[in-house]
Amino acid sequence: MIELKCVYKKYKRGLFFSKSYVDVLEGVSLYAKKGEHLGIIGESGAGKSTLSRVLSLLELPDKGKVYINGEEITRKNISKKRGIVGMVFQDPSTSLDPKMTILSTLREASANKDEIDKVLCEVGLRKELLNKRPYELSGGEQQRVAIARVLLANSEYFIFDEFTSALDVSTQAKIINLLCNINKNRDYGFIFVSHDVKLIGFLSDRVYVLYKGRVVEETKDLSDVKHPYTKVLLKGEIDGSDSFVDAGCSFYGFCPYRMEKCMKEKPELKKIGEYEKVRCFLYD
Repeated sequence: MIELKCVYKKYKRGLFFSKSYVDVLEGVSLYAKKGEHLGIIGESGAGKSTLSRVLSLLELPDKGKVYINGEEITRKNISKKRGIVGMVFQDPSTSLDPKMTILSTLREASANKDEIDKVLCEVGLRKELLNKRPYELSGGEQQRVAIARVLLANSEYFIFDEFTSALDVSTQAKIINLLCNINKNRDYGFIFVSHDVKLIGFLSDRVYVLYKGRVVEETKDLSDVKHPYTKVLLKGEIDGSDSFVDAGCSFYGFCPYRMEKCMKEKPELKKIGEYEKVRCFLYD
């Protein structure tokens, strides 16, 4: 299991003499089990990509703890544990070395020819593509190479960060079908990170909703969501002004149900069902 406990992450902004810090993740706690399909949704700027980097062990949090299969990840062991979690990026062309052939790329993950042949068949890639370079492949083929590389690395968990956004609709469908087939026996833990609510709802067993660096809802059913932000996210429209209230709820400026309490206090993430949690005073 991958588990994050109260994770914080911030980045520097500005020049040397006027630098400031931006909080990207604030107290994020979540878990993903092996064999589970987990979804993480939110708008651009919600902190999804930073969360993906922490989950994939590319970065450590500034505060909070990360556990993989019960073991805490630290600076001492993070490099050894990275292979457990594989990352499939938004644009596969940026994660593949343009100077290397596909065979060389795959050999970085495994030098076993039989394993490479097996995985090529599994992801639906023709052997004649092995001597080509990434720019000679289509977007769908590049994405299959990225998936094959993670499979060859014997990763237990796959993180897919906006993995269909760079593909056309027909190619998206093929990649989604491929992933469902690869994990039909639930051998892996899949974590889908996207702003595409419908896609995440289709693929995921559970969903976390991220807003301005915080988890505002956890649910198994996107047809019965509770948080006001999740509701407008599903509709694809937000009414109101982005008047951020630092002392209170971060969604205050947009929320149609806002109360005076929401402006002054930050709501906690509360459990309201067996698999449901929500960060909202409406459910106190």
